[in-house]
Amino acid sequence: MLKNTSLEEFGYNFLGPVLTAYIDEVHNKASILESVKVFHLAREGHVLKQAFAMKNQNNIDSEYLTVSRTFLFRILADINTSWEFSVKHKYVGKLAAFFHARFSFSRDEIERILPAEIRDEDISLPEDFSRVCEILIEQQSLIAAITQPLREIYLRYLESVGFTDPQTTPVVTDVGYSGTIQKLLCLLVGRDVSGIYMIATKVGKLTIEEYTATIDYVFKSGVKMGEGYTMLDRSMFLEALLTAPNGQFVDILEDVNTKEFHFCYGKRTHTQECFVDLNTLHKGALECVQSAANNNFSFTPSEVEVLLESYVTKRNLLPRASWPLFVLDDAISGEGNLNPLDFFGL
Repeated sequence: MLKNTSLEEFGYNFLGPVLTAYIDEVHNKASILESVKVFHLAREGHVLKQAFAMKNQNNIDSEYLTVSRTFLFRILADINTSWEFSVKHKYVGKLAAFFHARFSFSRDEIERILPAEIRDEDISLPEDFSRVCEILIEQQSLIAAITQPLREIYLRYLESVGFTDPQTTPVVTDVGYSGTIQKLLCLLVGRDVSGIYMIATKVGKLTIEEYTATIDYVFKSGVKMGEGYTMLDRSMFLEALLTAPNGQFVDILEDVNTKEFHFCYGKRTHTQECFVDLNTLHKGALECVQSAANNNFSFTPSEVEVLLESYVTKRNLLPRASWPLFVLDDAISGEGNLNPLDFFGL
C-alpha cells in the first residue's frame, strides 16, 4: 500500500507536470492546422495518448501508432535514402551484430545477407558509414526480397489507422529529438508529416526527398546532448518512465482471413516485466493531467524545467519504489540496458 502511494504521488509530482505542459501545447499547435490527426508514437505514445484524451477540448482525432526506429530501419533497408538515418547513428561492434541490433534481421536473414567471412568484421559508426553502405548496395536485391513484403503489410496498417488518408494532416508526438521516425515515415508513405516534440535538436521544415518534415517543439530547441540542457542531457529518466507494457516493436503479421494486424516485440526490460508498478506511477501522472483539465490550470515550460532538474539530479527526491523502474534498452547502439541512476552516478 505504501509502495503504491509512493509511486502514485511521484507520478503526480514528477511526470504529471511534464505531461500537462506538453499536451496543452500540442493541442494549441495542432488546433491551428486543418483536418489534423495526431499520432502518438510508441512506446512513449502509450501514456501520451491517454493524457491527450484528457485535455482534448478541441476534439482532435488521435491514435496510438505502433512504430519503432528499428522496424522502420528494417523495412527501408533496401532504400538508399534511408541509410542516412539508419547507418550513421553510433555503433561499435561486429557487423553481424549490427545487422541484428539496428535492423532486427534474424540470424537466418543475416546469414543470407552477409558472407561468412565478413560477419565478424569490426565496425565503428559513423566512421564506417561508407563501408556498411557498400555492403547494403551489394546485397540490395536480396534485402529487398526480405523487406518488401513486410513493408507492404505495414503500409496497409498505416492506411488502416488513417495515417495515409489524404484528407488529414498527420502530426506525431514524442519526447524527441531529431525526428528520425517522423522523417522515415515521410520517406515510407511519400507525404508531408508534422511533428511536435518535447525537445528538438533542429526545428523547421526539412526536405525528405520531395516531401517535408515539419518539426516543432514545446520545451526547447536548438540543443544537443551534453551541452548543459538538463531536460535533454538526462532525458533517460523520462524515456524510462514514458514507456509501454511491451518491448520494442520489431515485426508485424497480417491475418489473411480477418485482415487484422498482430505485432511482435523484442525483449522486455525489468520495467515491462513489472509494469503494474509503472502503471501505478502513470495513474498518478494522469491524475495530475485530469486535475489540470478540470481546474483549468497548467505549467509553463520553465516551471517544468526547474522541477525536472531538481528530481533528476538528486537521488533522495526519487522514492525508493521508483528506482527499479529507471531502466531502458539501448540495443540500437549495440549496448544492453541503461540505468540513468547508475549512468549519472546517483
